Amino acid sequence: MNWRAIARKDFLDSVRSRTLWALVALFVGLLALIAYAGQLTGETDVTQFVGFTGEAFALFVPLVSVVLGYKAVVDERESGTIALALSFPHTRADFVIGKFVGRSLVLAIPVLVGMLVASVLVVVLYDSVPVFEYLVFSVLSVVLGVSFLAIAIGLSMLTTSGRRVTAGAFGAYIVLGVLWSELIDALVLILWRFDATVLVSPPEWATFAQLASPVESYHRLVTAVFDTGPGTAYTTPDSPWFVDAWVAALLLLAWVVFALGVGYLRFSRSDL
Repeated sequence: MNWRAIARKDFLDSVRSRTLWALVALFVGLLALIAYAGQLTGETDVTQFVGFTGEAFALFVPLVSVVLGYKAVVDERESGTIALALSFPHTRADFVIGKFVGRSLVLAIPVLVGMLVASVLVVVLYDSVPVFEYLVFSVLSVVLGVSFLAIAIGLSMLTTSGRRVTAGAFGAYIVLGVLWSELIDALVLILWRFDATVLVSPPEWATFAQLASPVESYHRLVTAVFDTGPGTAYTTPDSPWFVDAWVAALLLLAWVVFALGVGYLRFSRSDL
């Protein structure tokens, strides 16, 4: 398949530029620090490490993903190298899929290597470690990153301007990764004429909107695996059906499909 050649080249470029090795060092260092600092609180339950790591990953992994993806296409268009790439037997779909797969590997390897190295410290410093749940948590962290990577690449396909895609990609990170809950709360307050009591029991659509963010979906899935973290705010006896973990998983997948789909729709029709 032609996209494999694009993915291989993109991955090897990251190896040659030492991007991959720098990310491996960053994730190993970050997770080692979290593993050590977590047990200083006196708690030796592994959920303490998971809670701290989940919070750190919710900010750090999307940021790394945006940096990896936001210039994936627009840089090639600005430099003219995309015309050379497409002069080979590659379609535009091959080009996009290859970029997405190649950069997903550049993201996934550092996260998984970091979690693997941290597991040594976790076994030493914490009580019994549930191996399956730890593996699932590692994979979920990669999926979170992949969703933001898809958003960044999707935005990279929408414009030919490096400045616009930079503003859009980092704006998306701030909105979806940092301010999402606050923005939904602000919208609800405006619609309810600043009656703060509505936030105690928000309407179902507002709860769904809170959960729709990739970061909130990630927290919900981590909660389903370890029964800990911010996602516990949704787990009440009267919670609607869409707070279930399988819905959160579908939402993460939907972000990938939607972002790449919308971006490609514009990219496939635009002049290079």
